[in-house]
Formats: sequence, C-alpha cells, structure tokens
Amino acid sequence: MKRMILMTLALSLLIGLAFAEENPIRGYLGDPNIKMFREAVNYLVEQDGGSEEDLKNQITLAFLANLEAKRIMELAVQRMEKLSAGERFSLGNLYLSRDDYAQSIKIYESLNKEFPKWSCPWRHKGEALYKMKDFKASAKALEMSIETNLEHVDAYIWYAFALNELKQYKKARTALEKAFELQGKEEEGSHFDEELPEAKINALYDQLKKKTK
Repeated sequence: MKRMILMTLALSLLIGLAFAEENPIRGYLGDPNIKMFREAVNYLVEQDGGSEEDLKNQITLAFLANLEAKRIMELAVQRMEKLSAGERFSLGNLYLSRDDYAQSIKIYESLNKEFPKWSCPWRHKGEALYKMKDFKASAKALEMSIETNLEHVDAYIWYAFALNELKQYKKARTALEKAFELQGKEEEGSHFDEELPEAKINALYDQLKKKTK
C-alpha cells in the first residue's frame, strides 16, 4: 500500500509538471475506472509527439497501465466465484508475474482443490513456492504436476531445481534428463520454460553431473 501511494504521488508530480490544466489523466486518478483509463490513454496518444527522446508521456502511460492492472486484478479477486477456471488460472499467473507469490498460491490452491488432476496449476504453484524459497513444498507441488501429466516438461525442470536446493542431486539429475528426453520429442522450435533460460538449465545439469559422479 505504501509503495502504491508513493507511486501515485510520483505520478501526480509528473503530471503536475507536464500538464498545468485539468485533463483525463487527473480524472482517472480521481475516479479510476475503465472508461476514464481509456480516455487518459487516448489523451496521452494525442499529446505524444512521437519522439524517442521525449519519454514523459510513455512514462505516464506506464504508470497508469500499472495502476489499472492492479485495480482490475484486485477486482477479479473480489469476484473470484464468477471467474471460469481458465480465467482464475490466468489471474494466478498475472500475480506470479508481478512477484506476488502469496496471492498466486492462494489462487492455484483453489484450483488444486477443484481440479486436482489439472497439471498446470500444480506446476505454477511449484514455481511460486520455489521463488519463495519453500523448496520442500515446491517439490511436492511439482510432484503432483508430474503425477497428473507425465509429459509436463516444465514441471520436470522446476522439480530438478527444487530437488537441487534440497540436495537430492540424483533425483534432480533424473528429472532434468527426463525433461531433455521429452523436449527432444517435441516439435522443432519448441523451447523450455521462459523463466528458465536454456543456459541456466544446462548450467544446473553440469553441476548435477559433477555432484552425481
């Protein structure tokens, strides 16, 4: 909350310096809703001179987009019972992408209870728990992801990272080699989890080979 207040103050200061008159941006800050957000965006587009060196409008737009995203996400949480399973999963992923691991885990857990055989929420919950450094719980969630989908490549990769942190190096190597095996069967051009660059995965595998001689 304190961070959001500081961001809003910083944005207000930026707007005050950039625009002396009343405008849709201030209108949005006073009454945030989708209509006012659209008007503020249109206003910024009209004001933008298109110069790559003049970024004040783009910075203001970035602030507004961040505020609106948070508003919509909080509204979605309040109306969770009206969202479909896919919408809830996407919402959990949004919170995960914004490093709000606790909120994302709550959403994934509700999906785990309602759809226990759906692999993806288990996998993403495992990632969130890993990033919270709860490696034991992460490994358990990823085990469930694998159990419900034996070909879930990303689950094996995150599982290997969690097991490595738990010093279970042989199991971690086996999991990673399974991911490589499955990856080799997929279509050309497919890739690993975007959160884990291939170089990082290969570096872990090199470490595991040394640890499991």
